[in-house]
Amino acid sequence: MSKLDFSDLEREIKDTVKSALDSIDIDINNLKQDFNNKAEDTINEVKENVKTKSQKFNDKMNDKAQKFNDKMKNKSEKFNDKMKYKVQNQYKNVTDIVTKDQKEMQKYISKKPVGRVSGVVYMTLGITGSVLFGVQTAVYAAFISVLGKFLIANLVGLGVVASFFIISMIMTFKGISLRKRVRRFRKYISCLGSNSYCNIEKLAKVIGEKERFVIKDLRKMIELGMFTQGHLDDNNTLLMISNEVYDNYLEAQKAYKRRKEEELRNEKKEQEEEKINDLQDEQLKSTLEIGNNYIEQIKKLNDAIHEEKISTKLGRLQDIVGQILSFVENNPKKLPAVSKFIRHYLPMTIKLISTYNELNDQAVQGENIKKSKVEIENTIDTVNDAFEKLLDDLFEDVALDISTDISVLQTLFTQEGLTKNDFKK
Repeated sequence: MSKLDFSDLEREIKDTVKSALDSIDIDINNLKQDFNNKAEDTINEVKENVKTKSQKFNDKMNDKAQKFNDKMKNKSEKFNDKMKYKVQNQYKNVTDIVTKDQKEMQKYISKKPVGRVSGVVYMTLGITGSVLFGVQTAVYAAFISVLGKFLIANLVGLGVVASFFIISMIMTFKGISLRKRVRRFRKYISCLGSNSYCNIEKLAKVIGEKERFVIKDLRKMIELGMFTQGHLDDNNTLLMISNEVYDNYLEAQKAYKRRKEEELRNEKKEQEEEKINDLQDEQLKSTLEIGNNYIEQIKKLNDAIHEEKISTKLGRLQDIVGQILSFVENNPKKLPAVSKFIRHYLPMTIKLISTYNELNDQAVQGENIKKSKVEIENTIDTVNDAFEKLLDDLFEDVALDISTDISVLQTLFTQEGLTKNDFKK
């Protein structure tokens, strides 16, 4: 192939390639344009869908919010109506209570207290009369002074007019006094409130007067029936406007007096018991001193006797007496049981032992002396037996208590299964 042919072929190839590239470029541009258009359409569609869904969501939420608001509004209205009903009922109850208390109080308070009307009448007549007769008295007195004629008739006329003036002034002050008392009465009622009693001190502070004045004032009001069931306590410290409260006060006073009397009786009883205890202590102390003194005497007499037989008996006697005294010292309540023993039996026993010593000291031991000594020795045996019996009797209560405790223990052990018989089972 010639060079020209290759040139033509090259040109054809270039043209073909260029044509292909141009075609591709056109296709790419078209594809790009289509893609952009489709992308824009898609975005617009998505935006439209989002906008539509958002609008629907907003509408839905608005509907729910509206329904919720309507529901809450209905509940709020129902709650308000309910609370309003409760408040009205409570207020009605309070009003009923207040009205009831007021009606209750009206029973004890005069509806037309003395001085409410009469005070006004006295003041009106008094002031009118005071002005009228006061002017007449002044004019009459000036007229007489000018004329200089102090005749009896003129003086009598002046006296009559002046008397009416004085009476009018008295009526004025009387009316003022009655009106003031009515005002104080209302202040007392206001201070009482719904209570049927009040302290005099509190009432005195309300009207700004001393308690003595208030007591006198209340007594007068009670006397006039302004407090229909009014009473003052015994100490003039409390106003009670109902018989029921006053009766309760009297019952409380009686109960208080009974308690005081009971306390006085108990105090007196305690004092008597203390005196008895003191007396018993003194008696116990005295008894122990006497008993120990007798023991010392027995010991001395025994030391002076050299015969073993009688000496053994006296030693035994000394031990028994010592045990009796020791028991009584630890159990003072048993003192009466040994009183005769200490004050009668022991002195007689000491006397016998002393007599035995005297007989024993005799240089000549005759039959009578020997016989007497034997009798005394035998009597000492009797005394020892009697004193031992007395000591045993003193332990009777102790033995009884011990038996009771043992029985209780045995019963408890049996219930718990702790006895030997239970172990054998």
